[in-house]
Amino acid sequence: MIILRFTSGLGNQMFQYAFYTYLRKKYPSEQVLADTTWYEWNKAHQGFELLRLFERDDNPYFKLDRANKWQIYKCSGQLPQTSQAIYVVNRLTRLFMGKHFEGQRLSETGREDENTLKALVDNIDTSKNTYITGYFLKEDYYKDNLPLLRQMLSFDTKNLDAQNREVLSMIEGSDSVAVHVRRGDYLTVGKSQGFLSLGMDYYRRAIDIIRDKARNPKFFLFSDDKEFLMKEFSWLEEKTIVSYNSGSDSYKDMLLMSRCHHIVTANSTFSEWAGLLNPHDDAIVIYPKAYLSDKDSDIKTIDGWIRI
Repeated sequence: MIILRFTSGLGNQMFQYAFYTYLRKKYPSEQVLADTTWYEWNKAHQGFELLRLFERDDNPYFKLDRANKWQIYKCSGQLPQTSQAIYVVNRLTRLFMGKHFEGQRLSETGREDENTLKALVDNIDTSKNTYITGYFLKEDYYKDNLPLLRQMLSFDTKNLDAQNREVLSMIEGSDSVAVHVRRGDYLTVGKSQGFLSLGMDYYRRAIDIIRDKARNPKFFLFSDDKEFLMKEFSWLEEKTIVSYNSGSDSYKDMLLMSRCHHIVTANSTFSEWAGLLNPHDDAIVIYPKAYLSDKDSDIKTIDGWIRI
């Protein structure tokens, strides 16, 4: 049995789902399950969104088998952390019982050598239960499976509200370009975690590349900071600002961005997935080299993706 723990916001959940799908394909004889109990105690972002957004009657491609608490315990050697009390119990369990645990753990922290980690993933000892944590952003885990993932992670557009339907119509009726500017948490808690708030030099360079390659681009700016967009992008003509989707409606920004012909992403898995879901064969996706204060983004080999 292999269990993958899901954590964090929508973009990271989607990378974990892509990795979950990779594991199921790599180990077809094993039971591969999802541990979603992190969301029972952690209230960050909008909770666990994959089921709400993609598990629908009209989407038979999306599959997610969730582990129960006993299965999680068998794989991890710990009780699912649903409270501070459980956290204390788990620390004591690791201290006194860890050497008796017969399962195995595979953890990605983001600091490992990617090729070494990939070798571990591809050679799991299936004679033991395995518990896996991490985000697994490396394109090797999803690049060859993108057509199917685009079906699995397809958004429902039938029930969009009038405002978003109007913008979607504008996007699909033009040579549209999504531009994602992430500020908000990147100026507060994200900054303390090393995330960069990208400067205007990145966006000016990216837009120059788009203008050079696209026929008649119309720009759609997405951000949680409307005032910043109005001030810093005042020089940009043919633009529409989208900054009204928040809370449980935040995913609608990703939906709209993914329908644009081209996209300029932020250093964010949220807009990165908008680019990965893009259905256009000739799409241009600009993404930043700068990602964390001490680590650059991975180089992608997907057609049309340009790193600056």
